Amino acid sequence: MTKRSILVGQIWHEGHSFNPNLTSRDDFRFVRGEAVLDEARASATALSGIVKEAERTGYVCVPALIARSRPGGAVEQNVLDDIIEEFVEIARTASYDAICFDLHGATLGSTMADVEGELLERLRAVVPAGTTISIALDLHAYMTPKMAENASIITAFRTTPHSDIEETGVRAMRLLDRLLKQDIRPRAVYSLIPFLTRGNDETSSGPMFEILKVADDAWRSRPDLLELSIFNVHPFLDVPGYGQVVLSYDYGDGSAIEANRAISKLLWEKRDEFKEQLPSVEKALSLAATSDIPFALGDQGDRVMGAGPGDSPEIARIALQKFSDLRVAVPVYDPDAVEASAKAGEGSTLTINIGGHTTHSIAPLEGNWTVKRLTRARFLNAGPYMGGVESDFGDAAVLQQGNVTVIVTTMAPNVHDPAFYEAVGIPLTSQHAVVARAANHYKISFADCARAITVDTPGLTAFRPHEFPFDRARPFHPLDPVEWQFNPLVIG
Repeated sequence: MTKRSILVGQIWHEGHSFNPNLTSRDDFRFVRGEAVLDEARASATALSGIVKEAERTGYVCVPALIARSRPGGAVEQNVLDDIIEEFVEIARTASYDAICFDLHGATLGSTMADVEGELLERLRAVVPAGTTISIALDLHAYMTPKMAENASIITAFRTTPHSDIEETGVRAMRLLDRLLKQDIRPRAVYSLIPFLTRGNDETSSGPMFEILKVADDAWRSRPDLLELSIFNVHPFLDVPGYGQVVLSYDYGDGSAIEANRAISKLLWEKRDEFKEQLPSVEKALSLAATSDIPFALGDQGDRVMGAGPGDSPEIARIALQKFSDLRVAVPVYDPDAVEASAKAGEGSTLTINIGGHTTHSIAPLEGNWTVKRLTRARFLNAGPYMGGVESDFGDAAVLQQGNVTVIVTTMAPNVHDPAFYEAVGIPLTSQHAVVARAANHYKISFADCARAITVDTPGLTAFRPHEFPFDRARPFHPLDPVEWQFNPLVIG
């Protein structure tokens, strides 16, 4: 018997409408051909789960493309057009029985808001009628009706920090297998709840813990419900149809509507519980001073993991001014500082301003810096978050002033893994505190080597929606008075 084949691929980029630094072609890593499958087997992404589960259950995987960039400003539209066209052309010409893709869900183009919806619509136009398409998405996807209308089924991560990325890929493939073997055409129910979270959305406690417990206990265990996903939209997109989304699937018997109504109402009722209170940098560094293990400080206000520019030197500034006895290491996006350091050479001392070039509300950090090392910030994540995946933040310079070390990079330093510090020659054990350009996901990767604590800082990823010029996304709570009623879109 001929084995069924599955077209597999990945697009990973999380956009930010207010980050002026566009994501270019050079910011992407492209993988093609059999190398797509090799990388999936060796890493821990949703694509990994798709490929491993497909091969485990006897399918043949047909590689399409991996196009992956760290989060950041919108993708230059010509680059995005080329990526979409390559996926569509492969889907049009390759031989396969179904499609299972790992898409982020919050990719943003410079002139295109609903990137994944556009991709899926164009795929649907070229694949044979009735082709089953299963999609794995990030929990923070900008989930749109166009995506639900053109995919057969969609499933999302269920944890923040995202500890179930590969598991979600496995689930996407198992759902696809079920649809194929049972010849199921599921009915989708889509509900938009127009409010924005302001933090406090981790799934181990707080409102999301309570909502997910209801989802698991009351609904996901029911045999008449095929799938139920909750999307806490990425909070820095100025796009139409903005807010939280519940997406559920059944066999046409009504359970998806019941489940969707229950979870949607819970989200709306708890909308003001999604507000985070974080400790100050001063508080965290005071704790680090007496700790026998290093601290990993999540920079909430300028996290590249949230698509910020990563150019804030605020934690380094506070460490220099108020905690001069502490050894603190901070990554900062500053290509000019890297260039100046390279010209000066290792061992030299130079007077330069660091950071603050993109986030205009944050001043550069002035000072005399010793160039300790020139290197390339390229490494494999140790994981478990995105374990085995290559990170590359470009050329880097390790600069030191007193006990504070700043690692300046030519690409936004999406630091969420301790392997970064080892790669640039700074053992964690040599520091009282190191900084992650993330707020949640770094916690699971630093868990065995540092105490993780996210701190309140200014910047383009601070949960202060009133400070951003939202336009297309409005109206939404808390910026606008919104009266919401459950009014789902039923598809199929």
